[in-house]
Amino acid sequence: MFPLPYEAPLKQILYALFALEWMLLCGGLLLGRLNAEQTGRLPRPLRMLLSALLVVAAFLQWHYGSGASVARPYALLVFLGMAASFVGDLIMARLIPVSNRLILGMAAFAVGHVFYLSAFAYLLRESPPVGVGVAGFGFVSATFLAFAVWAWYSFVHKPDRGKAINIGSLVYGLLFGLAASLAILLAVADPHYVGLAAGSLLFMLSDLVLGNWVIRGHVWTSVNDVIWLAYVSGQLLIVYSVAAAFNVWR
Repeated sequence: MFPLPYEAPLKQILYALFALEWMLLCGGLLLGRLNAEQTGRLPRPLRMLLSALLVVAAFLQWHYGSGASVARPYALLVFLGMAASFVGDLIMARLIPVSNRLILGMAAFAVGHVFYLSAFAYLLRESPPVGVGVAGFGFVSATFLAFAVWAWYSFVHKPDRGKAINIGSLVYGLLFGLAASLAILLAVADPHYVGLAAGSLLFMLSDLVLGNWVIRGHVWTSVNDVIWLAYVSGQLLIVYSVAAAFNVWR
């Protein structure tokens, strides 16, 4: 991922956005006041700002940093994935009024995962993992899909929430399980993508904790802070994996 493979001033702007994201996140967690529900210290405006800054970083890398690089389609797909996630954040924060916040928020994040899946598949097509082969690809993907089903059943599934929520969350879990498996394969192919794999796993963790809270109903002190710490860290690594792709192909 680092050093960033861009010309000035884009390089400096992206370094500043990376640092600002961490400063705002850590500052909010350390200095914020625990809300009345005892679920978190990060206020809603700060959470939305953290997500919006990630969209900006993804857009800048695609629009101004990609040029004629082979990584340009990857940069676009990551930008679209982060943009869809931002829409999901706005829905979940009740800033976009919808009839069913949970279902439509999950749908927006699912669209984001589809874009990420497409991005990772593009990289795998351009630089297939050496020595992994079809059998290895199938094993890694099957392992993560099996984990996604187990995690959904163990931590998210709740029969009395209805079929739509349970089936939707299962499909969503399969999407992020498959995305994580592709990210792991990319890291096996090239150590430039280790950050991407870590980001995908952190995103998966944030989704599991969120599902355990809003669907299973397991609430504990600062649960939303844990979700946002994993979510922002994961998305930040995914967004800046665009720089890793440019480093590979420059």
